[in-house]
Amino acid sequence: MTRRRIIEPGTVWALSRRTTRRHFLLNPDEARQMEQAYWYCLGYAAKAHGVLVHAGCLMSTHSHEVVTDVRGELPRFLQTFHRLLALTTKAFRGWPEEVFNKRSSGAHALLTPEATLEALAYLIANPVEALAVRYAKDWPGAHTLPRHIGTRTIKVRRPPHYFDPDNAAWPEAIELSLEMPAALECDYGTELAQARIAQRVRHREHQAWHKAKRTGISFVGPRRVLRLAPTKRARSYEAFGSRDPQFAVAGHRGAATHAVKRLRLFNAQYDKALASWTSGNRTALFPTGTWWMRVGHGARCGPAP
Repeated sequence: MTRRRIIEPGTVWALSRRTTRRHFLLNPDEARQMEQAYWYCLGYAAKAHGVLVHAGCLMSTHSHEVVTDVRGELPRFLQTFHRLLALTTKAFRGWPEEVFNKRSSGAHALLTPEATLEALAYLIANPVEALAVRYAKDWPGAHTLPRHIGTRTIKVRRPPHYFDPDNAAWPEAIELSLEMPAALECDYGTELAQARIAQRVRHREHQAWHKAKRTGISFVGPRRVLRLAPTKRARSYEAFGSRDPQFAVAGHRGAATHAVKRLRLFNAQYDKALASWTSGNRTALFPTGTWWMRVGHGARCGPAP
C-alpha cells in the first residue's frame, strides 16, 4: 500500500524512481535516444499536470527530479511520466518485463529554501557521487547544471519509439523550461541562487574525489558509461530497509517540528475519517491534502490540520 502523502498545490518535491533489480535500462547511448525520451516524457507530463520542472537527471538505474506541484496533481504527474518513460524504454531496449521496480516513487517535500538548495546540488552531483564521471558536466546522459536552472529551455522532438506519429495526442516537439524555484528566486535571485547551487555541487564533487582516492575505486568515465549494456546490474552495497523520508528541512529545527506535528495531526484526522467512512458514513471529512480518497472515491475534505 502506498504511503500517505499530503498533496497540496505549490509544494516543492524531490523525486526519484528506480529500475527493476537495478538494471541499467536507463543508461545513456551514443545516439542520445534515452535522453530524448526522458526529456520528452518529462515535458509532456509536466505540461499535462501543471508541474514546474527545476532540474532532472537520468542515471543508469534511476531518475531524479526536483519539481513544484503547482496544481496539486503530483500522483497524476508521476503516473503519466513514469508510464510513458517505461513504455518508451521497453520499445527502445526491446525489454519484455517491467522497467521500474514495484516500490512507489521516492518523493519527499522540500520545506525550506536550504532543503531545495541541497536537493538540487544532490541531483546535479549524483553522477559524480556514483563514481561514474569526475565532473557533473561530463555525464553523457540527461542532466542539469547549476547555470541551467532558471535559464535553460530544452527543445526535444518526439522519440521514434512507442509514440505514434499519426496520433495527434503526441506533439511533434516539446519545450521544457527549467524554472528557478520560487523560494530561491525570492531569497537570492537567479544568478546568486545558481552560484549557491554551484558551490554545493563543487563541495559534493570534492567529497566524491576523496572517496574514490580513499577506496581505490576509479571513475568509470563517459566513454565507458556509453558502452555499458542495459542488462547489466548495479552491484554496489545497499542497506536493506533504509529510511525513506517524507520531507526535508536541511537542519531547520522549527520547520521540522512543525512538519512532524502537522503530519501526525493529518494521520490522526485521516484515520478517524477513514474509520467513519468504512462504517458507512459518506459525509466523513478527510483532512485537506488527502489525495486518493478525494480523487478516487469522491470523499469530502475539511480544513487542514
